[in-house]
Amino acid sequence: MEAVLTSVVAVVGTLLGVGFSYVVQQRMTIRNERFARWRFLQEERMAAYSAYAASLAHCRRGELDRWHRAQENPGSAEAAEARIESYRLRGVARQELFRIRLVAQAPDLVRLAEEALDRVSVIHKADDEQECHRSGDDARRAVEAFVHAAGQQITA
Repeated sequence: MEAVLTSVVAVVGTLLGVGFSYVVQQRMTIRNERFARWRFLQEERMAAYSAYAASLAHCRRGELDRWHRAQENPGSAEAAEARIESYRLRGVARQELFRIRLVAQAPDLVRLAEEALDRVSVIHKADDEQECHRSGDDARRAVEAFVHAAGQQITA
């Protein structure tokens, strides 16, 4: 009888150990999957935010170039090329903005991204060189505000 009781206790102990191990492994698997998803999303955000900031920098340069070519020689082929290039760069920036809207978790960050593109897009409308520089500086600050907020979201 004692041998049967010992066997029953051993079997119950083994079953409890297996059950406990299963529960622990399930929790670890769920935790690892959540971490992997979180990590993937962080990497996607980093890629989207940095690509958008780069596209804004190129767009800003294109807008400044457009303004200068139009001032130097209005109606010239160079001015037309600069205008077309500014449209292309703005299109690239808008495309990257769509990625921001998809991956950003904070509406404030999307607002900053949109504001930065708005500030960059009006540089070529400046009436004089002083206004062009002021508009370019405003755009740079708007881009930097977006980058700062994006960095905070990624490290949070």
